[in-house]
Amino acid sequence: MDSPTLGTPSTETPGASSVKRFGWFIRAAQSVNATNASLTSESGVTLLECLVGIAVIAVTATLILPPLFIASASRVQNRRAEQAFQIAQDEVDRIQTLVASGRHDPASLPASAGPFTNGANVAPPNEISTTARKCVNSALTTYTGAGVGALQAIPIDIDGVTVGGNNCTPEFYMQVFRSVNPANDTAPGGSRQTSFILGVRVYSVIANTSFGSMTTPVQPATLNITSGTGSQRVRPLVALYPRMTWSDQGATLCQLHQQGGVPCP
Repeated sequence: MDSPTLGTPSTETPGASSVKRFGWFIRAAQSVNATNASLTSESGVTLLECLVGIAVIAVTATLILPPLFIASASRVQNRRAEQAFQIAQDEVDRIQTLVASGRHDPASLPASAGPFTNGANVAPPNEISTTARKCVNSALTTYTGAGVGALQAIPIDIDGVTVGGNNCTPEFYMQVFRSVNPANDTAPGGSRQTSFILGVRVYSVIANTSFGSMTTPVQPATLNITSGTGSQRVRPLVALYPRMTWSDQGATLCQLHQQGGVPCP
């Protein structure tokens, strides 16, 4: 067998050499691209990108936060109105029970506001009662249904939370009064009324700074969509003026006609 000798010229063709060189360039380019990609992935964001991100967050917050505030405030307002209505309705039911059972002597009824026919024309509270209050803890309750002036506001506590050492901190104030017209609403031979208008107004606790400066006629607060407290500072959340009638008395129908300006049939 013949062995190759030194100095034997290479049999590689020029085309094959060019292919090898081209492949080397391709591999070198791929290595550079990989290095650049690695550097790019490890580099931080630019100042401009930070500013754009901050601007996007600010615009998003500007668009989203106001509706959230409005929805939250409106929900709180509506919840307060529901609680106020329950307080007012409980007082109406209490008086109605007294009248239906004939136990509504003047000493057990709210104070008189005179012979009115429209409860909205009775003046709002001008002070807070210091002798009567309703508390979650019944041992602290001093409101008995009477002994409170027609223009006084009764503190009402509904959650029992202690604030500043006071475990009967009010969330609402209630004003209660009734109409009295001795000429045609009192049962014959007695002092109990056969018919009268009961007024019950419930105010938010934030209205206490406005007592004494509210105006008449008294209209309930409007429960519109709001981002604040609305008109709760100067108006009651609820105002009820039902007519209480002692229907067991034979003279009741006649007196109802007289109160309406119609002679007895």
